[in-house]
Amino acid sequence: MPTLLFSALLLQVDTSFSRLGDSIEKTSARAVVLINGFSPHPFSSEAAAKPESAGWQSADGTLGAALAPHADLFAFRYSQNAPVDEIPRAKNKGGMTLADFVAQLKGSGYKEIVLVGFSAGGVLARLFVEDHPDAGVTKVIQVCPPNAGSGWGSAGFAVRETQEPFVTSLSKEVRQKATETRAKKIPESAEFVVVVGNGGGTGDSVVTCESQWPRDLQAQGIPAEGVSVLHFQAMRTTKAAAKIAELVSTRQPRWTEEQVAKARAQLLE
Repeated sequence: MPTLLFSALLLQVDTSFSRLGDSIEKTSARAVVLINGFSPHPFSSEAAAKPESAGWQSADGTLGAALAPHADLFAFRYSQNAPVDEIPRAKNKGGMTLADFVAQLKGSGYKEIVLVGFSAGGVLARLFVEDHPDAGVTKVIQVCPPNAGSGWGSAGFAVRETQEPFVTSLSKEVRQKATETRAKKIPESAEFVVVVGNGGGTGDSVVTCESQWPRDLQAQGIPAEGVSVLHFQAMRTTKAAAKIAELVSTRQPRWTEEQVAKARAQLLE
C-alpha cells in the first residue's frame, strides 16, 4: 500500500458513544462516561479500526455496579488506528466528536459530567479536558494512565501495522515530548484525580507510579490515590471499583504542596 494512502487511512478514527444499562431515562444529576484503554490486536488489521467495547464498560460488571447508585452510566469507545492525541478531536462516521457527545449530556440536564478513563483512556480524557475547558466536564478520573508514557509503547510487541501509531503514541518519548510541546494545564473548572495502580512494586506492571502521577500534575496540585492493583485488573476488582465510586461521588479539590509531598513519599519514594 502506498505510504501516503496508508497514512490517510490511519487517521480515519471511528468512535461510539452509548448509554449503559436498560434505562433510557435520566435518573441522576451526574453522568459518568467510561473510556476504555489499549486493546492489542495482533491478528487482525481491521479490528483496530473499530470502536470495540472493553468488558468492564458495562452496567452489570463490578465497576458498573459500584457506580450505578451515584450516576447514569455511558461509554465512549474509539478505534485504535491513530495516535491517542488525535482521538479526542476526531469525527466518527456520523460526524460526531467527543465534544459533541459531552454537549449532548450537558443539554440533557446533567449537572456533573465525569470522565473515567482507564490507561490510554485516561490520557485521552486528559487531552480532551485540557483542550476543551468549557465543554462541561466537571471531573476527570484517570486510572493507571501512562501520562509520561510506558515502556510497552516502544517495546515492539505484536500488533498489526494499523495499530502501531496508537501504541507508539503511548511511549515514554512521545508522551513526554507531548507534555513539553503542549504545555497545557488542567482547567480549574474540572476536578481531576489520578488512581495510581501500585500492585507491581514500582507501578502496576505496565505503567510506573511516576508515569501515572508525573511531576507536571503534581505541580498543579492534582490529587493521587494509590490502589494495590495490577494494570489489566484495575477496572475489574472490587477494591478499585469502590475507590473509583468514592472519587466520583465526593469532591476532589486541588492539593496543597504539603499534601502532594506526603503522597509523593508514600507512592513514589
